[in-house]
Amino acid sequence: MPTTTDLIRRRQLRKLRSQQGSQRGLQALAAMGLSVATALTLMVATALAGVTAAYAYFTRDLPSAEALRLALSPDNPEFFQTTRIYDRTGQHLLLEVIDPRGGDRQYIAYNALPLEVISATVALEDKTFFTNPGYDVLGIARALVNNLQGQAVQGGSSITQQLVKNTLIPLERRTELSYERKIREVLIAAEITRQYEKTQILEWYLNTNFYGNLAYGIDAAALVYFGKHAAQLNLAEAAMLAAIPQNPGLNPADAPDEAKQRQALVLEVMAREGFITAEQAEAAKNTPLNIQPPVKRFDVQAPHFSVYVRQQVVELLNRLNYAGEDLVNRGGLTIKTTLDLNLQKQAECVAQTQVAQLAGLPSPFSGGAGGEGCEAAAFLPPDSDSEPRNVTNAAIVALDPRTGEILALVGSIDYWNAAISGSFNVAVDGRRQPSSAFKPFTYLEAFRQGFSPATMLLDVRTQFPTASGEPYEPLNYDRKFHGPVSVRQALANSYNIPAVEMMNRVGVDNVVRLAQRLGLNTLETGQYGLALSLGGGEVSLLDMTYAYSVFANNGVMAGEPVPADEIRPGFRQLNPVSILEIRNRAGDIIYAHTAPETQPILSPELAYLLTNVLADNNARAAAFGRESVLLIKGREAAVKTGTTNDFRDNWTVGYLPQLAVGVWVGNSDNSEMTGVSGVAGAAPIWNALMTYAAQNLPVVGWDAPSGIVRVKVCEPSGLLPTPYCPSTREEIFLQGNEPVTEDNVWQPVAINRETGKRATACTAPTLVEERIFQVLPPEAAEWAQVSNIPQPPVEYDPIGAECLPAGNVAIFSPAPFSYLRGRVEITGTVKVENFSFFRLQYGKGLYPTEYFKIEGDRFDQVENGWLQFWNTEALDGLYTLQLVAVKGEAPYEFETVSIPVTVDNQPPSVSLLLPTPNQEFTTQDNEIVIQPQVQDNLALAKVIFFLDGVAVGESALAPYSTRLALTSIARGPHTLYVRAIDAAGNSTDSAPVSVVVR
Repeated sequence: MPTTTDLIRRRQLRKLRSQQGSQRGLQALAAMGLSVATALTLMVATALAGVTAAYAYFTRDLPSAEALRLALSPDNPEFFQTTRIYDRTGQHLLLEVIDPRGGDRQYIAYNALPLEVISATVALEDKTFFTNPGYDVLGIARALVNNLQGQAVQGGSSITQQLVKNTLIPLERRTELSYERKIREVLIAAEITRQYEKTQILEWYLNTNFYGNLAYGIDAAALVYFGKHAAQLNLAEAAMLAAIPQNPGLNPADAPDEAKQRQALVLEVMAREGFITAEQAEAAKNTPLNIQPPVKRFDVQAPHFSVYVRQQVVELLNRLNYAGEDLVNRGGLTIKTTLDLNLQKQAECVAQTQVAQLAGLPSPFSGGAGGEGCEAAAFLPPDSDSEPRNVTNAAIVALDPRTGEILALVGSIDYWNAAISGSFNVAVDGRRQPSSAFKPFTYLEAFRQGFSPATMLLDVRTQFPTASGEPYEPLNYDRKFHGPVSVRQALANSYNIPAVEMMNRVGVDNVVRLAQRLGLNTLETGQYGLALSLGGGEVSLLDMTYAYSVFANNGVMAGEPVPADEIRPGFRQLNPVSILEIRNRAGDIIYAHTAPETQPILSPELAYLLTNVLADNNARAAAFGRESVLLIKGREAAVKTGTTNDFRDNWTVGYLPQLAVGVWVGNSDNSEMTGVSGVAGAAPIWNALMTYAAQNLPVVGWDAPSGIVRVKVCEPSGLLPTPYCPSTREEIFLQGNEPVTEDNVWQPVAINRETGKRATACTAPTLVEERIFQVLPPEAAEWAQVSNIPQPPVEYDPIGAECLPAGNVAIFSPAPFSYLRGRVEITGTVKVENFSFFRLQYGKGLYPTEYFKIEGDRFDQVENGWLQFWNTEALDGLYTLQLVAVKGEAPYEFETVSIPVTVDNQPPSVSLLLPTPNQEFTTQDNEIVIQPQVQDNLALAKVIFFLDGVAVGESALAPYSTRLALTSIARGPHTLYVRAIDAAGNSTDSAPVSVVVR
């Protein structure tokens, strides 16, 4: 075959012949050929030198294959360095990650390994293991192609490479995504394969793999999960264990469903690769597995918290580009946490004592409640009911609201008790319905939209429409209705119907979005109905307590930043803090939490409104009594309970300025308790722990922010008192949102005491008496009747002969008790015998002492026609309009008719509270809430809402708000304003507000 030089020479010769050739050309060709040959030789030599240099570079400081044997020797003290987890003082050891090779674990030789274990591991991890040179050529090629296409530097690791990475590559470089690390890994793997048998390599691999739950090695895993040594494993068990090293968290103890799914995948791979038959795979899938319950394998304090912190450290180190799992398990770390060990122990023992009481069992501590080592239990109230009530578990979270640090965390009353799924961390991983403990989020959104603690709501039988068409009719816990109540009373006493009504007014999605910003990460918009106001969603105790800590800290969330890859728009940006410091085995600090980050979520005024209500012991006395377990003696503590309808969950979450505590009581299997409410189950634990902790905390409360004002209001309307108001109280409001209209519930009504009907100007004065009525909306009519609260009569006294004689003197327009303004046309009839003239006049009030003539006297009779115009522009209030027909000559005879009317020439005032100027909305917001602030001196009729000059809705009910779906609004800038119209027809437009929809 011709060489490159030959081909060049031939081309040159052809060229020379075409040019008729010459001796000089031949000499030039020879010289050129010699140069090319020399260049090629130099290129080859340079390439060889480059490869040699590259090999020398990548093999520099490489550990030898012999180092692997030494590293895996049982005598090597460096292979496992104990990691220790401490409390916040750094003095008290919580958990020591012990050498997993201790205890019953046996190093198991290859010849003692069942074939099923070997086959499952090889089929899943490296099907060419027994034939490859220590690395998977095709896997590396596939990873290289992906990397060249711009994807992340990735895998293709063989079993031998994994062994190298997990034992010989330094811990700090194991997660490094670089070609250099990969090449070095391949070179070591190749050298190990050259020096050692494949059986030896697989033996090392299976004896050092991490299988979760501190189980290193296949024998430790077999003991932890199946209670037997690896030599006794069957195919079903081997397949389940083989899948764990790829994701140690998905093990049969912590994630049984996922572990079962992964077992099936391993069996399918084994069948596909020919290690077993399809029939064997199917039989193994159906083989029952005896998963061992957790047993106490090591000493630990605050076990749920310690395990939680361990996982938090792993994830933190991974984000810092360390091999988190390896470094925690055998890196010799020293970890200082946020835990207050004394408070933790008190939380554990008070939970155990209360659950024992509810279960009808003796106290687990010597001397009973408050016995040795459990001072907090002494603050538990005595349980008057000794009957067992099917209560087996409890969880507690205690946080410092100022820092977001977790001070105590109890995930169950007994970590090692399999009967209650004790190792499951209810506080962190449990998803439970919070019931009424969710109500503060509904009312907080209401405060944000302009409602106040004084706003009146109706606690009466109410049916709410639903998307399904089936009406939703909530009931109160006590199965009673309480009539008109203030927001303060409704929230403090945990009345259900007002909470649902308020959710209906402010919008479910608005409440969900607020709850998300406050930290409830498990709630999603668009998934809930009005029942969410009663706790229909599922949340974790840690999230709930963290959200309440924002209330405690004047609306400011404190904590550490949510990792960038976990941030979700609209959800919280900070997390609770559990780790203060991490040091490596040399004592160097590799992580330190120096100071909390803070983020304002609520204005101090909004947070104060809510806290003031939740801490009002007088307001909640109607439902809970004045000496309930919700009262912390000598402290201003805010608190809310919750009980699901079926008694599956009960909650109490509350706070002081320095401490937020959340408590859940129930059963891990979600079975029903027997009549245990939040105030009977969770609240005693909350009270005992709070009371104990408060002994060492200074007595402080919450000062009202500058934007809070106090106004005396009439009960229950929450409006300004009138002389007819029998009961008043002082209430707090956001500045600018305080009431300016007078109470309209307690009203004087003139009654004909003989007929019981409303008196008119025609009723004989001797029959008229004034009565004060509590005038309620029509929706409360049934409740008023059942509660024996009389309502004013609807019918008026008929116009008698003395008021409208047969001669026909009548006013047709305006109608009695109508609202008037400006220039009013008066129509009617004046047709009497012996007519002389008629006059129209008016006087102040229902029984004027003085009348004023409207225009001049008229000397013609009118039948059902125009009488006169009345200019009312200078008037305001209740007046009597009177038509007088004068007959004959002096001394005259008179026939009169009178009607009461209300003159209103003052337009309402109106401004927009929401949205704010230039506010931006996205599709994630779902809707725009329009909340005006409207005031009128007499009676408001309605508010009309305008978008870009077009009316898009109206409201005739306070607080006159509406919600516009963003799906119906085009993207871009828009202008919003509202028009307030009173009963007389006066109207005012608010100043327009510009918004942008993205």
